[in-house]
Amino acid sequence: MTRGWGIVELLHKTLPHWIPKVFSVVTQLGDVWLLFVLGALLYWYTDDRDTFGFLLGATLGALSLTLALKGFFALARPPDAIRFAEATGYGFPSGHALGSTVFWFLLALSLDRGSRRARLAAASVIVAVVCLSRLVLGVHFAVDVVAGVGVGLVYLAVVIWGLKRRPRAAFALAVLCAIAAVGIAVFMSPVEAALARTDLVDAVTALGGTIGAFVAWELVGPPDGTVGRWASVVGLFVFGILSAIGLRVPLPLVVVFLINAVVQGGIVAYPKMVDRRGIDG
Repeated sequence: MTRGWGIVELLHKTLPHWIPKVFSVVTQLGDVWLLFVLGALLYWYTDDRDTFGFLLGATLGALSLTLALKGFFALARPPDAIRFAEATGYGFPSGHALGSTVFWFLLALSLDRGSRRARLAAASVIVAVVCLSRLVLGVHFAVDVVAGVGVGLVYLAVVIWGLKRRPRAAFALAVLCAIAAVGIAVFMSPVEAALARTDLVDAVTALGGTIGAFVAWELVGPPDGTVGRWASVVGLFVFGILSAIGLRVPLPLVVVFLINAVVQGGIVAYPKMVDRRGIDG
């Protein structure tokens, strides 16, 4: 028996083809790009830089921890024959499950609108839907998403109670997780060389981003003031283009590192860089 308990195979056989198309959109709620866009906007738009700087640091750490665990366990995804979507890299644990657990629950605890119970309920629904989407799309086994949620909850406990929601500590922990991911990608002996290369690029991406964010926080943060609407559009466009180049264009690892250091460091330092009277009028 696979680590999926037969769930993915059953879904593949029984679901009509339009349902995976719907879940291919729903799964974006756990995509790295969306989590960082939302995290950046919250950090830029509010004066509570400690709270949302901590959210950024914790999210970076969750991503880096996912890469380290994937590389360490080196467990494959479900076979192509039962997938409804393309996915690369190892499958255990689910990065969508881990990342969405950390981001959405931490966001629910960070906001002050509505009741805490309602916010946590909403976060639970989002995480559950994201996890279900990974099974419907056939890109993870059931154990992958269960482990992702479990690790995410443990990680949340560590950063909330262990680190006491301190942004500096969260960014530092993210750097340590990224270093672990790079070390595992370099020293483990994966079977597939191409997959190992992908793992190493992802790990270097995470290392550049975490170090860039940590250095920016130490040098700049927490900056005063908020970023206006048009400055936010410009920032998302510039950092988005740079991030896409770093992820999609074959580049030397040192360039990948530097690009992602600039992107994540730029996100943290952006409120200080922006003159609201200039861009936003």
